[in-house]
Amino acid sequence: MKKLLIILLVFAASFIFLTGVTLAGPSTGPYAGSSSIAVIETTNQGSKIPMSVIAQDLKFPQLIPYFGPTNPGYRFRPLADILLYGNKFTIESAQNNVSDTQLILHKLTRITDPKILKKVITVIYNDKEKIPNAAYGRVGYLTAMATNEATSIDAFDIILLLTHKMGSNVVHLTRQGVDFSMFATGWGASIGGVSGGLNANGEGGQVASGMLGWATGKSGANRDPWLQGVCLELCE
Repeated sequence: MKKLLIILLVFAASFIFLTGVTLAGPSTGPYAGSSSIAVIETTNQGSKIPMSVIAQDLKFPQLIPYFGPTNPGYRFRPLADILLYGNKFTIESAQNNVSDTQLILHKLTRITDPKILKKVITVIYNDKEKIPNAAYGRVGYLTAMATNEATSIDAFDIILLLTHKMGSNVVHLTRQGVDFSMFATGWGASIGGVSGGLNANGEGGQVASGMLGWATGKSGANRDPWLQGVCLELCE
């Protein structure tokens, strides 16, 4: 905010300076003291000064060597770690851990019923073997992604809440990963410049002004953890 205020003050000072200089007449000759420009002889001398330069053949490095190999990042946690000390979770514990932003993203509302909050969801995770069809019936498929600063734990809790929403109390988690995407933000400010000269009957003057510029930017990568699973029901 302080930088923007300084730029605006410089811009105002430059505008006043330019206005005062361009309205002034020649200091000597028949037009001395005149504040308005009448018929003036002009000459075209010298070469044209380019106002801008276009960069040609601008090359960017390849993404992989530049950024290095992609990695899951600190927001990702493997399912094996999450389920290391048990595979049964209550709705209350899942809801307490997840943020309102993630609830809104997945069109979920907070649960207040004490009976539902005590409901237990059983999580099955085995990435090598399939669950026997004779033991469970399929209810539906689930996908949850953690956005912004949310982690794999948030995605996991959303899976538990979605399992309850679909009327099941058993979920088989089958896939996990990280969605990788690039982002860039920036802003800039600048003040233009002008240069010119006048010649009237051998008398003349020249005015010039400089310019001020400011720019900043940020770029990086988003790594959003996600989970996929299947809601199941026990076949009796």
